Amino acid sequence: MQLDTKPWYKQVWPWILIAIPVVTALRAIYAVVLMQQNPPSMVVDDYYQAGKNINLQLSKYREAALRNLNATVLIAGNRAVVRFAENAVLDDSIHLDFYHPTLAEQDFAVDAKRSGELLYVATLPLTPTGRWRINVTDDSKQWKLRVTTTLPAEQEIKLGY
Repeated sequence: MQLDTKPWYKQVWPWILIAIPVVTALRAIYAVVLMQQNPPSMVVDDYYQAGKNINLQLSKYREAALRNLNATVLIAGNRAVVRFAENAVLDDSIHLDFYHPTLAEQDFAVDAKRSGELLYVATLPLTPTGRWRINVTDDSKQWKLRVTTTLPAEQEIKLGY
């Protein structure tokens, strides 16, 4: 039997065992730095007021259902086309809100102008890709339609209540 007489720092196994906690510590430091650079945005400060606002939002969806508003949206490049199923009494423009589920700085809003009897067209500031929540309202904010979808989509997306 052969006796190993090399000192410990020339062996492989001690360095492997030392590397495990060192790599873990470096990854923890990286995670802390990443969290410091991208802090989460404060969503709600006053929960009671937010609850009252939720009830107001629900009444807007109910109003859209009472008006029997059915619409679809087609996102093609940096254009959004909203098509209503029937000629309801609508304004000359509608408002579209695009919400990114995780990055609040990517949220944006545009106004779509009437283009024909049932169509509204808007030019978007960017070509949205990934998961988005889209809200459509009239200028007086009496009703609201919504959808959560993944873009780009190859066909029209049905808006719901």
